[in-house]
Amino acid sequence: MECTGRPYHDAIIDFLPDSTFVIDREGRVIAWNKAMETLTGVSAEEMLGKGDYEYALPFYGERKPLLANLILSPDREIERRYDNIERIGDTLVVDIFIPDFRPGGIYLWAKASPLYDAQGTITGAIETVRDITDRKRAAEEIIRSHRNLADLINFLPDATFAIDQNGVVITWNQAIEEMTGISAAAMMGKGDYEYALPFYGERRPMLANLVLLPAADVESRYSHVQREGDTLVVDTFIPGPEREGRYYWAKASPRYDPQGKVTGAIETIRDITERRKMEERLARSNAELAIAAEIQRSFLPDTMPQIEHFDIAARSIMAKEVGGDFFDVIPFEMIPLQKNRLGILIADVSGKGMPAALFMALSRIVVRVNATWHQKAPAAAIRDANAIIAADSKASMFITLFYGILDTRDRSFTYVNAGHNPPLICRGTDGSFTELPATGMAMGALTDAEYTSDRVVLGTGDVLVLYTDGITEAENAQEQMFGEERFRQTIASVRSRTASEIVTAIVDSVHAFTGSIPQSDDMTLMVVRGSGLDGFTPKG
Repeated sequence: MECTGRPYHDAIIDFLPDSTFVIDREGRVIAWNKAMETLTGVSAEEMLGKGDYEYALPFYGERKPLLANLILSPDREIERRYDNIERIGDTLVVDIFIPDFRPGGIYLWAKASPLYDAQGTITGAIETVRDITDRKRAAEEIIRSHRNLADLINFLPDATFAIDQNGVVITWNQAIEEMTGISAAAMMGKGDYEYALPFYGERRPMLANLVLLPAADVESRYSHVQREGDTLVVDTFIPGPEREGRYYWAKASPRYDPQGKVTGAIETIRDITERRKMEERLARSNAELAIAAEIQRSFLPDTMPQIEHFDIAARSIMAKEVGGDFFDVIPFEMIPLQKNRLGILIADVSGKGMPAALFMALSRIVVRVNATWHQKAPAAAIRDANAIIAADSKASMFITLFYGILDTRDRSFTYVNAGHNPPLICRGTDGSFTELPATGMAMGALTDAEYTSDRVVLGTGDVLVLYTDGITEAENAQEQMFGEERFRQTIASVRSRTASEIVTAIVDSVHAFTGSIPQSDDMTLMVVRGSGLDGFTPKG
């Protein structure tokens, strides 16, 4: 790049959509464009003329060489700190993750090149930075989804097959081999609805084929098919050579490529004939238990959605491979006019092991669906969810649950406590505590149980702690319980920290108390801390 006219083409640099800055041979900033001001929050007026790596402070919080500095002073030791730096001629390119730039960190793509004068002498360096966090997160989610899909194909005990966009079989697992008596070798690559022959004795669309049709076509032609987002679910009876035929439950979902284009569909089929005829007890081998544990862990959010003015963190520690505790966050941003609201819940299922895990899975799905349906009425959501859970609770199991909706507009928290441990609010102003007591009975006991809601306001620095009794009832070698008093003392001592730090401090405190003693109950914890609007205090 040759220098002519105004130094380093200031107008062009300022016009660039990517965040860009320029340093001279001595490492002083001579250009800092509008996009860089937006990214860092530091104005050009503040940064121009600064050296001594000051331009690294907005990114790392410390003075350290950036990519542009490596252009001016190549240093292999510094260069090795970048895991994936790429050199293209005299240009350096790198993808890097900076954990402390903002909550959750940021992924940046950076490119730096030298600047030359008319004689070919290096006079400085220019660096362009691009926020690629959304793309990285999307790529990570795609990788995770593909890994989960591979796990399901390889290990899922349910009969499963997948087709491509043209309706050709690309997966036919062992369970469906056993169900149909047709091997994967005989079915792979077959189209023209051949996979329907083992079920119907004729070529006809399966549920996976309907996924590939427009939603209007499915709804107009197949009234018995239920739609849950982009997933189709159906219970159907298929007459067969047997006098009574067979009942099947089927679920089908689309498959996407990295660009979000539908590339096919996957369908899971379960023979529910015996369940329709009688109640049965589920028996799982150790391998099935491992699969159940993996599936259960996948129910917990990988990342915690955040909402303006609140800092949220959570952790769940299972006492065994599977358990009955769970927490969830329900973002409403996909619902019009609900972007300022977030549903949170914590629950504890009675019992241990596989029965509790299965009941937990059912309860989570039912509560989440009803919470989404009743976005503004948490009491109605829990009432309707309880009716479903109680009706399906064949083993007399129950669940204590706390569910509430945070609203950033007035910082309110409207909640329902279904027989759960009363969450605690530690006020940021004086460290005093408030309990959120029960507003209804535990779920699963009575189908017609009634629930009411209550409302509190969370001010700046207020800490709301939701927990299961595995925290306060954790025991040490002397069979003493951690107790609520220690619990409150720990919360009060760390209430000024971030939500994630508060969660870690509580868990560390419990572990320090119990030592190496195995615990018999799951421990689940969720912390919501009021942030932003300094000086805001609750009025009701």
